Amino acid sequence: MRWLGSVLALLCLASGCTRREATGLNPGDLAPPIDLKTTDGQALKLSDFRGKVVLLNFFSAWCGPCKLEAPDLERLNTRFKDQGFAVVGVGMDDTLEHFMEFKREFGLTFPIFFDPDASLRNDYKVSGFPESFFLDRGGHIVMVPDIGSDEPVVKIVGPREWSSEQTASLIQALLKK
Repeated sequence: MRWLGSVLALLCLASGCTRREATGLNPGDLAPPIDLKTTDGQALKLSDFRGKVVLLNFFSAWCGPCKLEAPDLERLNTRFKDQGFAVVGVGMDDTLEHFMEFKREFGLTFPIFFDPDASLRNDYKVSGFPESFFLDRGGHIVMVPDIGSDEPVVKIVGPREWSSEQTASLIQALLKK
């Protein structure tokens, strides 16, 4: 598994994922609303996840680092979904067909909002893929130690090994709050 971290780091550097631009969002802010259909055509709102800790992951189907972290996101979702945790994807900058294929290819069971116009790009200051936020049970942005560097961040930029024990410990702590 160590090689995966090295590969992710190299891909992240090569794809420009290391940019750390201001998010415009502060810890404790209510996450900007999301009211879109999922890739399965279901009408869904981010507020439907209130009461759960959420890992909100912005990605695109063409993104190599996104493909690398997709299986880890699924494992994470499966491991903690019965404990009040949810992975929620937001797919942008590609077609619905590509996102449906992405979901099938990686066996993803978590919901993926389809944002065909990238309308959420400004609300969440998405500058590249993947980018992720943790939300508390009330839907508020949480500052967390970055899984890669332990630096406190509001937005995690670039791919991570989401099924690591470090991530599991972070989620367990968020679930206890």
